[in-house]
Amino acid sequence: MKKAELAGAFVAVTLFAWVLAHIGLSSIVQQLKAMRIALPVVLALSVLRLCLQSIAWSASLKGMRIYVDTPRLAAIRLAGQSMGYLTVLGPVISEPMKIRLLGTSTEATVTATFLDDGVYWFTSALLAIVGIVSLPFVAVHGAAYHAIPPVLALALMVFVITRRNPILSGVVRALGKNAPSWLARAEQFESSIRRYRVNQPALVRRMFWIDVACQALIASEVVVVLWSLRLPIHFFTILVIEGVTRGLKMLSGWIPARLGSDEGGAISAFALTGLSPILGLALALTRRVRDLLWALIGVVWLGWNSRGTKRSQKAARPIPTIFAQEAVE
Repeated sequence: MKKAELAGAFVAVTLFAWVLAHIGLSSIVQQLKAMRIALPVVLALSVLRLCLQSIAWSASLKGMRIYVDTPRLAAIRLAGQSMGYLTVLGPVISEPMKIRLLGTSTEATVTATFLDDGVYWFTSALLAIVGIVSLPFVAVHGAAYHAIPPVLALALMVFVITRRNPILSGVVRALGKNAPSWLARAEQFESSIRRYRVNQPALVRRMFWIDVACQALIASEVVVVLWSLRLPIHFFTILVIEGVTRGLKMLSGWIPARLGSDEGGAISAFALTGLSPILGLALALTRRVRDLLWALIGVVWLGWNSRGTKRSQKAARPIPTIFAQEAVE
């Protein structure tokens, strides 16, 4: 492991220890008891979300005339997410790993995979924005203007994802001959992804609504935890808790396992909505157990898959044009 990853892990563990020290071991034990009720339901919701995400990814790949079995896509997604979850700069590691594990045409796979990621992150950012904007309806601590910076940051993310014209092309033109080769390559991939999105509007709409369903399943986890704690369930409370925790999750993706960040985010979200901050740890612990379980499964599958490289290369196969068109339609 690189020194940077060790440093990030040390910072994350320190934050986690700080949260535990301020919450208290006895409170944590109480929340773990409540988690026994919520965890099975959260796991079931997570399995359903994984299936929907794999279906959306499969549809994007089929649009590029690439066919991969949906169960294999689910396994590859878990493997990529597990390495991204456990290491520094998660998406920087997880996305290239997903593409490499597919073993298909690089450019087409990158285009389809990044389109799938872009649509999912778009719906995720939208949910975060809606949740943070809902703060004035339920917030009992802090002024409403405190939500302006995160809303602007998430809105910028939505703008970058949805715009039609490539962003990197202007940078490459400005640098001219001084533009590095990796930047020129990235500009080509960005242009390909945006063209693909414009040329396949029906496919993108289908992926969008699948991902909206995924976001609804994630928000349902908050409902399950509130129900298991016998707390009142209100629409705006759910939106705010999910919006705040989602925004912090996006900002803390560089921390290994988001240690400390998930716990602090859930505690802050519960405090903002007038609920006991300590109870927010139940949501964080429930999701952490789920994430660690999926990370374990992903790492185990990755180790097993590495023993059969030749077999994995045969798992992906191109399909005839006519069938690919039917799959997209």
